[in-house]
Amino acid sequence: MSRSNRNRVARRAALALTMIGALAATGCSGGHRITGDSVETMEPITLRYGDYTTVSSAGPFRAFAEQVEEETGGKITFDEYWGGSLVKGADMAQGVRGGIVDMGMFTPSYYPSEFPMTDWTSQMASVVEPEYPLGMMQAFAGGSEFALTDPLIEEQFSDQDIKLLFTWTPSTNYHLVCKDPVNSLEEARGKRVRSGGAFNYGEIEALGMVPVTLPTGEIYEGLQRGVIDCSLANGKIMIALGLWEVAKHYVDIPFSSYTQYVIMNKDVWDELPEDARQIIDDARQTWFDGYLREEGIVLHQRLLAEGADKSVSFHDVDPELKATLETYQEEALRTLPERAPDDLEDPEGTVERYRQIMADWKTRLEDMGYDDPALAEIPEDPESVQIDLAPFEQSVRSEIFDRTAP
Repeated sequence: MSRSNRNRVARRAALALTMIGALAATGCSGGHRITGDSVETMEPITLRYGDYTTVSSAGPFRAFAEQVEEETGGKITFDEYWGGSLVKGADMAQGVRGGIVDMGMFTPSYYPSEFPMTDWTSQMASVVEPEYPLGMMQAFAGGSEFALTDPLIEEQFSDQDIKLLFTWTPSTNYHLVCKDPVNSLEEARGKRVRSGGAFNYGEIEALGMVPVTLPTGEIYEGLQRGVIDCSLANGKIMIALGLWEVAKHYVDIPFSSYTQYVIMNKDVWDELPEDARQIIDDARQTWFDGYLREEGIVLHQRLLAEGADKSVSFHDVDPELKATLETYQEEALRTLPERAPDDLEDPEGTVERYRQIMADWKTRLEDMGYDDPALAEIPEDPESVQIDLAPFEQSVRSEIFDRTAP
């Protein structure tokens, strides 16, 4: 067994022992003793939230937590753990279902075999429109609608004692950031690229580049030391990791982005009083909306505004490079049913349903005026959101959250 495999086994064994100890100490599921048949009669509890991203991403969660605490009169409060301080990203599913944390951020690429449905559906991300902000809003809404209304995804999480709350997509697309200019097939050939996960490997290889697996925290040093030549990136990655200090060339090429799943321990959810579950359910859109504003729009605006001040060159993608990528993406979508999970009875229909959901959201967004090119202009304050999101948020409420309420 290789050293990396031994370390992985040891880490998972240590996590399992921690879970066993936590559950044994309480004698109840999820590490909580939940009492009462309503918020009024329940004893106060503190739920633990774990996230492997940095605390700079805490705003949307804290708005959600504040709403839940206020509406439950302090009966439900939260402790938060960022940067993988309690549970790492690759251990989040085990951590949530084992009760180490009650809620967490789940990434499908960490679990291709254990959660085959979410891993498979992540390969449909290229359907999203590349235009900002329409594509970003389309991905946020369409991704959540698809995941929350798909019976196999619900069953996949439920079988693992996990409740799915919602999904969100950090950016319209991944783009390419490099130390040297890479904006043609010739320049791309042989370049080592840190990918966002296995779902990007084929896209990278289609351009003659070499995908490299590297932990998020090592991307900066990997670029600095020449371990990698480029990385797939978006506003969040560029800013949070400071990549614009070591990679000055940003190419607007539409690699597929990824979807994050906000999950909760199902036993804890089921044992909460019905009105407490309703309060959490109502507050999840506050969290969702916050991610769109802060992690999506603001970070995109900051990337463009502050990147220029840091001497980052933003390149429009070479037409041949873009055409090569899009040809690969369309072929991958066409053959995706051949790689479907074994228990998916109608993979062609599932792909078509995903396409239709995304097409419907594109139409809605265009009808609301979110395809206006003026919306892509950077405001004087890049940390502000000057786009009127109210029509979008109302549509998300009626089309997604009201439909999937408990």
